[in-house]
Amino acid sequence: MANPRRFAPVAAGLHFLRHSLVLLSVSRDGLGRSPTAVTVALIIAFFVLRLALSLTIGLGVDESYSLANAHDLSLSYFDHPPLHLWIAHISEALFGHGRLARLPFVALFAGTTWMMFRFADRLFGPAAGAWAALTLNLGGFFTFAAGEWILPDGPLMFCLSGAAYSMAVLLKPDPSRPTNAWSDWLKLGLWLGAAGLAKYQAAGFVVGLGLFFATVPNRWKLLRHPAAYVAFFLALIIITPVFIWNAEYGWVSFLFQAQRSAQGHIWKPLHVASMVSGQILYLLPWIFVPLTWAAINALRSGRAKESRWLCLCLGLPSIVLVTFAPLFGPAGLPHWGMAGWLMMFPLLGEMLARKAVDHAWPLRWAQVSAALLVAACALLVTHAATGWLKSLAPALFVKGDPSVESLDWDDLRTAFQKNGLLKAASFVVAVRWNEAGKVELALDHTLPVLVFTQDPRNFAFRNDPAAFVGRDAVIVGKATTVQENIDLLKPYFADLIPIEPVTIERHGRPEIELHLLYARHLLKPYPLPYPIR
Repeated sequence: MANPRRFAPVAAGLHFLRHSLVLLSVSRDGLGRSPTAVTVALIIAFFVLRLALSLTIGLGVDESYSLANAHDLSLSYFDHPPLHLWIAHISEALFGHGRLARLPFVALFAGTTWMMFRFADRLFGPAAGAWAALTLNLGGFFTFAAGEWILPDGPLMFCLSGAAYSMAVLLKPDPSRPTNAWSDWLKLGLWLGAAGLAKYQAAGFVVGLGLFFATVPNRWKLLRHPAAYVAFFLALIIITPVFIWNAEYGWVSFLFQAQRSAQGHIWKPLHVASMVSGQILYLLPWIFVPLTWAAINALRSGRAKESRWLCLCLGLPSIVLVTFAPLFGPAGLPHWGMAGWLMMFPLLGEMLARKAVDHAWPLRWAQVSAALLVAACALLVTHAATGWLKSLAPALFVKGDPSVESLDWDDLRTAFQKNGLLKAASFVVAVRWNEAGKVELALDHTLPVLVFTQDPRNFAFRNDPAAFVGRDAVIVGKATTVQENIDLLKPYFADLIPIEPVTIERHGRPEIELHLLYARHLLKPYPLPYPIR
């Protein structure tokens, strides 16, 4: 039996959310009496829920990779701009590299929810703002990945929602306050610069801004003010760390991202189908359908409805590019389009606010959606802790169980201590970047981790293999990984000595077998694919 105490934080979070949703019933339209109060209550409820989830489920491989590389502060990094890694660096210093390191990311999404409320409120009114805030938090990707995990998506969503609100202020200034074009434009520049420090997908928002001004001529007068161009250069100044780091390393990050989306000459409609189905799954089908319907209605309204048109312009470039670029190139990742979908939630909020005045279904739909989300959270947490679904429906996991990625590899450190490897070896070798992060966190950064592969990601820029020639190492990886690469590693060491394997268990069941080899005397540096100093 699973320890009930392990699930206590999640049970508390779900209980808090259930009671907070009662606020949706304060009137027939659910949000009409106090949208601001409802939004604040929802922010608190989802914060508690996400905090509970983050303390219960272990770090995934991408999170482990991020925390491992964030240990070394840098102007930028190979995969992404530096903002989420800077945050993770501070978080690790404050809370360690365990689950508590997620706390700043949970807090950031609370800020994202508030900025979404203000953005939709400015465009469509407070009831629409509250509905937009609620539905944003009911989306699967935004509940988990963007809402709590140590990834670039959380900071990106926060910054883009802030930039969107700043743009709305420029278009719809508060008549009760004097306007200040310099202040409003500079705030937009700050948000855009911060978004650029978070993730390269921020470029889609900038394209959307250009599209809006290009298609709404009566708004060109806003661009006549010099503050608009100062704001643009301010954003560029903020992201200069990315350019400086890339210039030092041959623009390798930009080349890597371009390669991931390189165009080919083969028609690949299945790639597009995969992207569409992936985005539906990430958003959750019962959120995707009304969200898409709201966007279609806004598209039918055209430029005549300026506020709706703004949301479409800010979001559609990212969605269209991410969805259809794989038609002639490699398959992409569905979450790349989530920055675009973020801008659709005010449209959904406006639609639900209008419908809720005369109909009861928006409130019922919200309550059912919340119940489904709660059920999904309970399913995810219990399976991640015990793996019970494997026994119930083994056919679902023929190709592997993604929840295994959340298991901690703490037993690896015990094995290193037992065998005296922390003192005998000078460094550790992994053969996959997505295993190296798990290894480094398990060893608490006590030994440098190098990745001997042609895809080492940011590990290539942390340690120069030439500095370890003549020293001993421990090769660590999943059993299949080590077995597949052992012949490639043999020429680089004088001898490879097997060490007793380490088994990572979940609820008493063996899930991962780690193979260890003591590698004597590095003969020559492993050739890395990227230029290093």
